[in-house]
Amino acid sequence: MRSLRFFTCDVFTSAPFSGNQLAVVFGAEGLSTETLQSITREFNYAETSFVFAPEDPSHTRRVRIFTPEAELPFAGHPTIGTAHALVASGDVKATSDEITVILGEGVGPVPVRVRLENGEPVHAQFVTAKLPEERAPTATIEQLADVLSLSPADFVGGTHMPMAVSTGIPWLMVPLASVDAVTRARIRTDAWERHLQGQWGARPFAFAMTNGQQDPTAPPQVQGVDIRSRAFLPGAAVPEDPATGSANSCLAGYLAARTPREGVLSWEVAQGLEMGRPSRLSIEASKRGGVIDAVRVGGATVMISEGVMSLR
Repeated sequence: MRSLRFFTCDVFTSAPFSGNQLAVVFGAEGLSTETLQSITREFNYAETSFVFAPEDPSHTRRVRIFTPEAELPFAGHPTIGTAHALVASGDVKATSDEITVILGEGVGPVPVRVRLENGEPVHAQFVTAKLPEERAPTATIEQLADVLSLSPADFVGGTHMPMAVSTGIPWLMVPLASVDAVTRARIRTDAWERHLQGQWGARPFAFAMTNGQQDPTAPPQVQGVDIRSRAFLPGAAVPEDPATGSANSCLAGYLAARTPREGVLSWEVAQGLEMGRPSRLSIEASKRGGVIDAVRVGGATVMISEGVMSLR
């Protein structure tokens, strides 16, 4: 019998039982990809990460990330949560109020800056390994409205047309005209299969600017945000994601590319409210001379449980 140590945590939140759930598994060296996939299905979270010794001596750890369906080259909330768990568990020792953990992922090395207070990690921020890449979708506004059960009038349009963007995982950025439209969105799987399935950036990430308006029904940790968003994964075991670092990194790139401002551009994003898993993500893009040269996503993590899984 073989035992694997694991932690579970809630990512992109400062309150337990909110944010995006993650399992972080240690001691899986030598196990087959099929076994790692089975362990991921056992947890049945949006993602599970497996921590290994680094392949490159300049990296802190190697990390493999799985959804219940497949392995991913990169994902945001597993990156943040894994770095937090490494420091919180003592697996990686922090000797100051800040430490940078470099995770070797499928996209390459991903640096994660972890900030501590009184010796405990309270915030982590990663820098994407890849800069934003954009491709125009083939679907029209009318078709996307059909996919999201909305009206074409709910879309922003103009300079903020829908666009497929990737910083390692492609998402379809769908700017909507109001928070109400984001809340009303419902995926029609048949329409998604007709208009988006199989495309680069097929998963819709719907968002709207709050324009300073507050949602009195939202919990305190997501008050005062700039953007409300939702991430849809039609056909997946988890069909909507409560907090999506990869999609939000794409969002930072999308917004920065469409503003004339330069320097470090930042936004606060609330996601997951419609699922009862409120999440808060801090996103930023560095833009100089009209060129985006870095994208970062950060947030808090709450450790929830620790245990041992026995493999027979």
